[in-house]
Amino acid sequence: MNIVPHKKVLHDLKDLLIQMDVDSFCHKNETLFGGSIGEHFRHIIEFYLCCLSQKGTKNVNYDVRKRDKQLEMDISFGIATIDTLLGTLNQLEAQDDKPMFMKNCMEDEKENNIRIETSFFRELIYCMDHCIHHQSLIKIALLEQNLIHFIDPNFGVAFSTQIYRRQCAS
Repeated sequence: MNIVPHKKVLHDLKDLLIQMDVDSFCHKNETLFGGSIGEHFRHIIEFYLCCLSQKGTKNVNYDVRKRDKQLEMDISFGIATIDTLLGTLNQLEAQDDKPMFMKNCMEDEKENNIRIETSFFRELIYCMDHCIHHQSLIKIALLEQNLIHFIDPNFGVAFSTQIYRRQCAS
């Protein structure tokens, strides 16, 4: 499993957090309908944590993630959690890819009524794509707060889109 892209998106988040103050991190952004950068950060990190914590099981279910408020309010804790994630990703080996089922609740259902075949590495890729999507939303919040200079222009842009843009520029 190539963990380099995962490391890239997580390091991009860490680099952002290092530059932020708590007020900006927790600021409720109008363009995100009252959401904060911290809330989107928490959401990203919890998907990775949830996937990795369920690695040895036959199921992955993002609906049962912890939803730890400390991640959306404590920048130091967020940075430490990224470092932990990076350490865990660095220890993954090829044999860690196992068939799994992704379980999910739909609308008002209280039980997991969706069960889809997947694999652990496929779910990790989903976490990375999910991260990039939420980085894009974070970018909007940074723009609203006049903090866009904190990030690289490719922050929140899919790797395939970056490749395409480079090809068009050539």
